[in-house]
Amino acid sequence: MSSAKVTIWNTTVGYLTWDESNNAAVFEPDPDYLKANFNLSPVLHANKEEFLYGFDFHTRFEGMIPLFNDSLPDSFGNIVFKEWAEHQNLNTRKINPVERLLYTGHGGIGALEYHVSKKIHSAESELNPEELALISDQIIKGEYHHADYLLNPKALQNILSIGSSVGGAQAKVLLAIVGEENSGEQKFLAGDQGYTGPADYFIVKLEHDRQNLWSREKNRVEFVYNQMARNAGINVAESRLIFHADRVHFASKRFDRVNNQKLHKQTVNALTGFFGRNNEFGYEDIFRIMAFLKLPYPQQEQLFLQMTFNVLASNRDDHTKNFSFLMNPGGQWSLSPAYDLTYPLDPYQSFDIPHKISINQKVNSIQKSDLQAVARKVGIKRHNELIERVATSVQEFTNLAAQQDISRKTIHLIGKEIARNLSVCFGGRV
Repeated sequence: MSSAKVTIWNTTVGYLTWDESNNAAVFEPDPDYLKANFNLSPVLHANKEEFLYGFDFHTRFEGMIPLFNDSLPDSFGNIVFKEWAEHQNLNTRKINPVERLLYTGHGGIGALEYHVSKKIHSAESELNPEELALISDQIIKGEYHHADYLLNPKALQNILSIGSSVGGAQAKVLLAIVGEENSGEQKFLAGDQGYTGPADYFIVKLEHDRQNLWSREKNRVEFVYNQMARNAGINVAESRLIFHADRVHFASKRFDRVNNQKLHKQTVNALTGFFGRNNEFGYEDIFRIMAFLKLPYPQQEQLFLQMTFNVLASNRDDHTKNFSFLMNPGGQWSLSPAYDLTYPLDPYQSFDIPHKISINQKVNSIQKSDLQAVARKVGIKRHNELIERVATSVQEFTNLAAQQDISRKTIHLIGKEIARNLSVCFGGRV
């Protein structure tokens, strides 16, 4: 059996074991955690004393316990880890999820840390974003070969250390940035470590495929979406564009780090154990979680603004991993800043996807009456004013995008869809 000691804020949470016979994780809480004044998973596991079993979550979590699932790599991270393991002559099919957490160690998102035996050497202290983008592109396209590894084994080590624990399909890395924004003195350091000096910690989405127009522009588009969301009054993490070696990377400041202290982060996916069909879960369910966690009313308005923004701006990749809650060492929960606010698919392709979670039991053709219905259910007081505020902000897309050197064709395609959303929502009145 593989086993990991789990800690948070110098408190031993317990011991996580992989049961090969049941192909599932088992968690035993430690007395230190039982005495602590916080619960890491209060929605699913109100009783901290109980053992947790992954076979309760086989269908959606492949035997992992949801509390720890956020620490596992997602699409891009899995590709990177598989590539690295092959060059270490490791069979990834024999590496179970608990062992994978041991490779994550202390460098993942949030505050949970995993200890025992497995170790990936830390990335080099100073990193080159161009090298990170190039190797990411090779790995994603299946063009990274053993000769590349032999030529520069540290490059793969770097991307593994700072890129394999970040969720999502796009190439992302954890960087600590020192120095003035886009200045010649700016340094990029490994973001899986803590630094005593002044440093800002970011999740950086890499522009890796220079041959594809949308790949070159989507980071600029996400920056514009963040501007629109902020103008609408949505609490969005600080963001910036990093211009480096003819590429443009999108950097979002990490909200699980405050004054070099880690915060516990749980996606809605991990808190509820839900990740499935869009007709089974709705924004109303997230509001219920907020009520359960006793979050203050202004945070409910924040979620309502974000829901409205996702509808009007066509951010339909709004699944349960794209909403999170934070907990500080005192056990106080809060809604995280909004993240992954963008146009989620290539506008040059013929995509017409529904929302990943429902709004008033609908995932398409959302109207103002649907937003109002949700507002009435959950008690949002000035919902019409909030809806109008978001509508005003998304109508600025064309002007804001033109300032970011985005092609006129891309601006037209996305702008046309935003206009269509506004027309559907307001019944032809914009």
